[in-house]
Amino acid sequence: MKAYIMRIQDIDAKINSLKSQALRALDVPEELIAAVNLETPPQPEMGDRGIPCFSLARHFRKAPPMIAEDLVESLRTVIEGSLKDTPLGQLIAEVRPVGPYANLFFDRAALAELVLSEALDDQKFGADTTASPEHWAFEYSAPNTNKPQHLGHVRNDLLGYSVAQITRWAGHKVTRVNLINDRGIHICKSMLAYQKWGDGETPESSGIKGDHLVGKYYVRFSQELAKEYAAWLESPASDARFETWQAEHPVDPKAKTQPTPEERRAQFASAYKDAYFNQDSALGGDARAMLLRWEAGDADTMALWKMMNAWVFKGFDETYERLGIEFDHTYYESQTYKFGKDIVLDALKEGLLEQLEDGAIVADLEKLGLSGQAQAKKVLLRSDGTSVYMTQDIGTALKRFETYNLDNMVYVVGNEQEYHFQVLFKVLALLKPELAGRLYHLSYGMVELPEGKMKSREGKVVDADDLMDQMEALANEAVQERWPELSPEDLKERARIIGMAALKFYILDFNPRTTVSFDPKKSIDFQGRTGPYCLYSYARIQSIGRKMGGWPAHTGEARDACLRALQTDLEFALIRHLQDWPTLAARSAADLDPSKISEYLFRLCKSFSTLYNDDAHKIVDIEDAQRRDALLYLAQAVAQTLQKGLNLLGIETLEEM
Repeated sequence: MKAYIMRIQDIDAKINSLKSQALRALDVPEELIAAVNLETPPQPEMGDRGIPCFSLARHFRKAPPMIAEDLVESLRTVIEGSLKDTPLGQLIAEVRPVGPYANLFFDRAALAELVLSEALDDQKFGADTTASPEHWAFEYSAPNTNKPQHLGHVRNDLLGYSVAQITRWAGHKVTRVNLINDRGIHICKSMLAYQKWGDGETPESSGIKGDHLVGKYYVRFSQELAKEYAAWLESPASDARFETWQAEHPVDPKAKTQPTPEERRAQFASAYKDAYFNQDSALGGDARAMLLRWEAGDADTMALWKMMNAWVFKGFDETYERLGIEFDHTYYESQTYKFGKDIVLDALKEGLLEQLEDGAIVADLEKLGLSGQAQAKKVLLRSDGTSVYMTQDIGTALKRFETYNLDNMVYVVGNEQEYHFQVLFKVLALLKPELAGRLYHLSYGMVELPEGKMKSREGKVVDADDLMDQMEALANEAVQERWPELSPEDLKERARIIGMAALKFYILDFNPRTTVSFDPKKSIDFQGRTGPYCLYSYARIQSIGRKMGGWPAHTGEARDACLRALQTDLEFALIRHLQDWPTLAARSAADLDPSKISEYLFRLCKSFSTLYNDDAHKIVDIEDAQRRDALLYLAQAVAQTLQKGLNLLGIETLEEM
């Protein structure tokens, strides 16, 4: 029976080779052969693989159904002539025309043995599918140290970690990096507020988690700035600014409706807010002065910065640990913000960049193929010689490619930064042409709750830690309701795992580009397309194994006989589903899309449920030993595949629920 040993993921490649041999025997040109792709028939009774003949009609000057008949005969000849005693030849039970298709039907016993042997025995079932392993780096998370992480960060964290896991599973080398934004005016806002109103408060004295405490003062700064701005709007200085602003922003005299004086004043108040912070605000001036002291290395400012950052880093680490998120290397903007300056200066000398009259160094976007943009020139060094954020990105990217000898780099960043990365990648390809096509922006949509988008500046934020607490509380209620006999320790652990499974599965079950409306209660449903449902399915299978005294332990011919005994339509449907796992996992890696895996896992659970709930397949009631063990092997293969897929989503499993 070992003649049947063949990796599942090789089946289609071998069938493609068979197709090519059969078409060559019919004198079909190579370019036409390459254009004929395998398809999976929509119904199992139509076959396991189909070869469409539509594109061959012009060549043969025949109708596709007639071509299918000729192709079937050619396929049979090849199988009988050179493949009869091979694993593929023994896997293919029949070839017959089905309308305009030449369809192949697999031998159920052979397929069952092939699929289940691999699913049961190979700890990396579905892994190492890439033919050309490369080194990929993934940058994700990238929080600021002026506030705790929120629901938007959670999507970034979960998405970045999962695509890195999936890419590694496919056989690539993966480096996971985080870039923490720990410097700049936004950091100084929290520092200044703490300096003014902190009164020596610490995480220990307040009982507040470090990143939350710093976030408290970021919010305090915004509140105090709002008070200051409101008072300024009532001052004579505001009146003078308003007059200047009106002259610079005149009302269209042809507009059908003209704003009232009150409406114009409100427009000014909204439009001038940022300019006020940069030009008129006392608090804004203090924050900018603090930034200058930081850049000058002032001892007191650096001590305050290090203390508050240490609080935040500790808080971030606790959040990452709860989320199950890891990195191979963490960068800090305070260490990298000067990266790129020398690279830009060298590029100017080489004539790749331009220098404006005021001294600023820019990239011409039109020459980079980004014409039609409002900004014709992208500043990379300001006229005073200071770097912009993109300059840092340029330096950091080149340093990573050099340090890790990367083939590809993926940035997991929200879709509001799409234009930034378009420009960044074009500039990098200009400076280093060998990087063209090796940089990717995994752009994802925002996460919203029913009440709308989150606004951290005003303190209206769905905090990541609070969200995890809420998920565990919801899971606790659900578990208590279903299993009231659990001990407090078991209840707490199950609630933790189930709550996190609910959160992760729900977030990752959307294509990354989709905006997610997160519904915590819906995510915890044990009957829906959720993480808890998949966990329950896994635990249910493990429970079946325990009830039957453990999984079968046959070897050699005895186990092969059990596997080959699986023949019913429901059994074969589940085997086909398992057969799809390597291809599905490979596609998820190629598309950087974990939602393909979450969908697969849900359908696998549904398929097993359909099988087990059928009276003829209820394992615990079957008396025939071989048939019972065959179904136990099938159940075990499903459980092991479920666990592999959930692990790629960062989800722990439970042996019982």
